[in-house]
Amino acid sequence: MAIKAVFFDIGNVLLRFSNKRIIRKIAWAVGRHPIKVARHIWKGRIVDRIERGEVTGEEIHALFVGELGYKGDFARFKTLWCDHFTLDRGSFAVLKSLSNKMPTYLLSNTNALHIEHIRERYTFPSLVKGAILSHELKLRKPQREIYEAALKMSGTAPEETVFIDDLEENCEGARKTGLHAIRYRGAKDLKKRLEALGL
Repeated sequence: MAIKAVFFDIGNVLLRFSNKRIIRKIAWAVGRHPIKVARHIWKGRIVDRIERGEVTGEEIHALFVGELGYKGDFARFKTLWCDHFTLDRGSFAVLKSLSNKMPTYLLSNTNALHIEHIRERYTFPSLVKGAILSHELKLRKPQREIYEAALKMSGTAPEETVFIDDLEENCEGARKTGLHAIRYRGAKDLKKRLEALGL
């Protein structure tokens, strides 16, 4: 069947970032060793809870103040938390081209502070027809339900829908739901894979 909708992940597809650089930046801001900061941030379910919208931006700031000794106010914290993205011009060009031909969407594990920052800084959110965001739905990839929500938004059958993500586990979750999934390995590879699907 012909492809009728394409969903793009944000992190390390449309916007590049490095977890190691983020940890180093936070460690410098709080005056702690990066390994200690990494252990604190990745322990338990904190990332999962943030991306499910169970923890607000103000609560994340409070955690940094109370548990890491961060001394900046909320405005400074938002910059620390958000200002580490770089536009992937290759994938952006692909999205821009596709959006002129068919409905394109975002499907991302994210949080309210990040998406607010992204909408203020980048144009691609205005090019898509809609967005499935983990913190709004209280769901995270690779849960089947988040892909089903994407299909409901696009009004397309799984076999008519493409999902692009940098993580294989998220691609596999999409495939199990019946979508075509492409693991992002750069714009050149993405174009070839989309062409193979008739796009």
